[in-house]
Amino acid sequence: MSVLRDRAREFALASALAAYPDDELVETLRALSPSLDAHPHAGRFVRALAEEGGLDELRSSYVDLFDRGSARIALYETEYGRMRGLSKGNDLADISGFYRAFGLTPNEDDTHEMLDHIAVELEFYATLLAKQDYLSGEGDAEGTEIVEDARRKFLEAHLGPLARAVAARFTSAERPPHGDVMVWCGELVGRECEALEVKPVPLDFFAEDEDGRSPMSCGSVRLPVLS
Repeated sequence: MSVLRDRAREFALASALAAYPDDELVETLRALSPSLDAHPHAGRFVRALAEEGGLDELRSSYVDLFDRGSARIALYETEYGRMRGLSKGNDLADISGFYRAFGLTPNEDDTHEMLDHIAVELEFYATLLAKQDYLSGEGDAEGTEIVEDARRKFLEAHLGPLARAVAARFTSAERPPHGDVMVWCGELVGRECEALEVKPVPLDFFAEDEDGRSPMSCGSVRLPVLS
């Protein structure tokens, strides 16, 4: 198996773990549990899921961490930055442009879907890695170069800053399972940035009492589907 394909699988797993633990995710993780149990980051999450009442606890923890109050940890890129209210439309349009350029469109039937959620951005990056692996195997040098350039630009403008900002919110060594996941996501993205010599601009989160704006909560997230 190629290095690119291995990394695509890691990003796809990170994407799944970073999303709200819905029934589909639970079934997927249970099916994969034998191979994930020893995973240095996903293993703890899977073991927590297997405990009695574990799913309810993971869901409750997710909501408490990411969806409630000004102390929550934002998972949406456009919730970061002091000027977020002015730039949100342009940022979402740019993210959408990346997705559509590579054949990804939102699931129009899912009202909870947000294009700038970290799980969605991680899934898109996994798609880019898989696509580059395929084109490289086909000997398509031009296509490979185009996808690698898109990886670099998406990391610099979107996923790099977001993953770093989310991971930075979990500074304690005693983290909940979702905290481990977000720190791992930050490490995965950080290694990609180093490999492609990308230096993302840091993002800051300003809570309601700092800029006078109410935090946005959009509930659970479902990922885009290939059209």
